[in-house]
Amino acid sequence: MQEKATLKRYGIFLMGVLICAMGIAFLSRSALGTSPLSSVSFVLYLATGVSAGVYTFACNMFFLAVDVLLTRRFGWMQWLQIPATFVFSLCIDLWLAVIPTQLNGPISLKVLYLILGCPIMALGITLEVLANVTILPGEGIVKTLAAKGGWEFGNVKVAFDCTLTVIASVIAFLAFGRLNGVGVGTLVSALAVGQLVKLYSRCLQRAALRRAGGGAVQ
Repeated sequence: MQEKATLKRYGIFLMGVLICAMGIAFLSRSALGTSPLSSVSFVLYLATGVSAGVYTFACNMFFLAVDVLLTRRFGWMQWLQIPATFVFSLCIDLWLAVIPTQLNGPISLKVLYLILGCPIMALGITLEVLANVTILPGEGIVKTLAAKGGWEFGNVKVAFDCTLTVIASVIAFLAFGRLNGVGVGTLVSALAVGQLVKLYSRCLQRAALRRAGGGAVQ
């Protein structure tokens, strides 16, 4: 019975990874700017032609290495982050190959991609958290920095995302002479995804309470 429950949690996590990657791909293909966490990887992809998944995996392995250096720990949770990141990176490449870019498309489709990307990405993150199996290195390093510094996770997350966005912007200016891959969509996703994750989490908690109690939840 316990093995079945564990397999279910891993299934939920993998589904979350797949959905999160889809949301990132929609944001990236909107041509309005990708998510802050994927900004460096996506700009490097645009600048070099090497797949975004390759850069996503490389960046996350760097985050994992820093996490291990700070915690001086490399346990089962850290080991799991490697295959999880590989699957996540592969899914990003697959979705980018399927979803057409709106670089030269109408503004209506660009906005539609942005509107789709944020809630899809938030749903994926919610499922990853719900599974409680492991976390991707991009979130793991934020958790470690917050614990080490005694800071609020949310504040460190904002600072971390802002840092990545600035780095991506510098790379874009050096490569293209303008912002490319970073834009208003990056700001919208930074503001919206976290709030949507909270909303999804509340809905799931209420649904769980209804199933457990069999009654209405205020």
